[in-house]
Amino acid sequence: MKVRRLTGGDILDMAIQLLQRFFREEGFDTPDAVIAENTRQMVEIDTCAILLAEDAGESAGIATLSMEFGIEYGWSAEIGDLYVRPEWRGKGVSRHLLLGAEDILRRRGAKGYQVTVTPFAQEHHDLRQFYSKLGFASEGRVILWKAL
Repeated sequence: MKVRRLTGGDILDMAIQLLQRFFREEGFDTPDAVIAENTRQMVEIDTCAILLAEDAGESAGIATLSMEFGIEYGWSAEIGDLYVRPEWRGKGVSRHLLLGAEDILRRRGAKGYQVTVTPFAQEHHDLRQFYSKLGFASEGRVILWKAL
């Protein structure tokens, strides 16, 4: 399993398709064109990353990473999206993607990172237990969102 960080020079079709598939499966209504455009923008941003997991030339999964700087931690980040194709689940793809993200974050001096588990993902994939096994723990904080 190889994980690589995509750049603006890469052909992004597979990344876009995987992210669109992820959003559909999770029940989000983000239009495909928006996902495509934001993917193209994200690979150009130094404090963001799109990681693609591949094995023998086949794309197995994808993760997005966004960093921020704050007073409490300095550099930290969020895994915004993590998707593994159904036929690749249970084969360590998520772990490889997270290790790739952690490598980037350590090089940037980040103190940690977070992942948000949606109600759908929790109900259908028991991701809280999965992430707990990988060292993630709740801080007790609640994420609130305001659309602009």
